[in-house]
Amino acid sequence: MRDYEKRADSQALSIRWISVQCYEIRLSNGKTIVTDPFYWDAGHYDGMEEESMTKSQKMEKEVYAQSGFSAEEFTGADYIILNHIHGDHSNITGELWDRFHGRVLVPGACAMELARVYDIPYAAVYPLYPGNTYYFDDFILKTYPGAHDTRAFREGKFKRPSQQENDFGGSEGFGVPCPNITGPLGSMYNMNFLIQTRDNFRIDFSAGRDYEEHVEHVRREAPNLMLRHRIRSYTPEDYADQIEKMGAQLAMPLHHNNARASGEDLNEYFAQVNRILAERGSAARAFNPEPYQWYRLQMSLIHEAQK
Repeated sequence: MRDYEKRADSQALSIRWISVQCYEIRLSNGKTIVTDPFYWDAGHYDGMEEESMTKSQKMEKEVYAQSGFSAEEFTGADYIILNHIHGDHSNITGELWDRFHGRVLVPGACAMELARVYDIPYAAVYPLYPGNTYYFDDFILKTYPGAHDTRAFREGKFKRPSQQENDFGGSEGFGVPCPNITGPLGSMYNMNFLIQTRDNFRIDFSAGRDYEEHVEHVRREAPNLMLRHRIRSYTPEDYADQIEKMGAQLAMPLHHNNARASGEDLNEYFAQVNRILAERGSAARAFNPEPYQWYRLQMSLIHEAQK
């Protein structure tokens, strides 16, 4: 007779973090979702002297520039989902569409400008609106209201339209073709969403403010994985609170590149989050991913050796 098995594994998906809010998610059927497609190579600053850089260029180099990857290394982009269209969330959308010819899912009010700026055929761009459920071939997508973080306002950098130097103020940088109005549109139109795979694995994606409202939208959805904006002002206790309110088993951060500005150790930060969760008796855990590395999410049944 055949021996008893020692374990069984049900693989839900594979995932890797690229930059800012860009995750590449490979579903069990091989189809790939890319969120907020962004990458900014440090090579853009080769040969540039600090004294010759603008204030924006210095910030982009310090906080956003990375190395060791390129848009050519994405394995797929059957679906591209954008929370909003600021340059640090969209600058390689055109490159990915040119390679994979997938569906580009974007807040409806931004769809026309996204297609124009990145020269994507209009028929490839799918406008989304909050409060809807979309049944795609490979997953179900539920959309919710979102709102951009108010960091600029909190730090005294908030500008009225009348204070901008031109109509395109805030849209420059990261190689995004100018002129464009991705800056104003990205600040106004943000959308959170929940992905439900064909295997009923649920991923919640939320960024910016109004988290308490978002939790009310998705509490009954019981997401397994929470991708959540790690706003700089959040303490480890704040982030642990958000994980518990969501009810997710696992959490991975969004926009945590901002820690580079202050030299914060995010591995220690998330270790503190997990200590807090453990002390509260929660089984949930936060995880800080290494850039470009694939991680497998699965449910496993494992035999416990008898002592």
